[in-house]
Amino acid sequence: MILYVCVALTLALGALVQTVAGFGSALVAMPVLTQILGVQVAAPVQALLGLLTTVTVLYRNWGGLRWREASLLMAGGVLGIPLGTLALKSLPSEPVVGCLGMMLLAYAAFALWIQPRLQMRSPFDEEKSINAKLISWIVGFTSGVLGGAYATDGPPLIVFGSIKRWPKETFRSILQACFLVNGIVVVTCHAMGGLITHEVLTYCCFGFPGLLGGMLLGIYLDRRVDHDRFRGLLLILIIVLGAALLGRAVFGG
Repeated sequence: MILYVCVALTLALGALVQTVAGFGSALVAMPVLTQILGVQVAAPVQALLGLLTTVTVLYRNWGGLRWREASLLMAGGVLGIPLGTLALKSLPSEPVVGCLGMMLLAYAAFALWIQPRLQMRSPFDEEKSINAKLISWIVGFTSGVLGGAYATDGPPLIVFGSIKRWPKETFRSILQACFLVNGIVVVTCHAMGGLITHEVLTYCCFGFPGLLGGMLLGIYLDRRVDHDRFRGLLLILIIVLGAALLGRAVFGG
């Protein structure tokens, strides 16, 4: 029972973070779920329940969605997800966990040192150019691979949106639209790969109340918290979780 409570609390925290920040559910929840459930159970649990949070946040930010920009990212993601799912199913857990830890630390490094120094002009401003379309597709593909393997498709999309200087509502809506399409495909691939097991569904049932509570609390706090301070605390948490996963992969245990 303690394990189920831990799963519910972890999913609650992830849902709260994504509802307030527009991203971060998997970045927060997956490292903890991986530690207590193992990556092959944690990933499908997060993928299944993460869809509910995504739909809620997308509904609240629907007006800012730019379909042209989102469609290329979605197309790349759909093609990358099967590759990530294959890696999750076939690779030993240690390299998968280690890569997840390194990805979290790399994202934290970007957010701390690179993102604040980005110029207002983006190298990808010309939406109709072949290079811009190719870059969008590559970002989406990378996101899909990470989504299939770790249920954490956010970092490439977050970095891309930061470089593009999307407005807040556009940033949230494009992320959620990509998360939704990716999430549906990820769950489908996980099911076809035999990763949606009775154990996974059991954890989802116990985790759902926590997820719902986290979303409701996040909706309440969204307009009442200092978002810059909230993201700072989130980055600290991501660094700690990334280091813990990397340490587990390197030293075992």
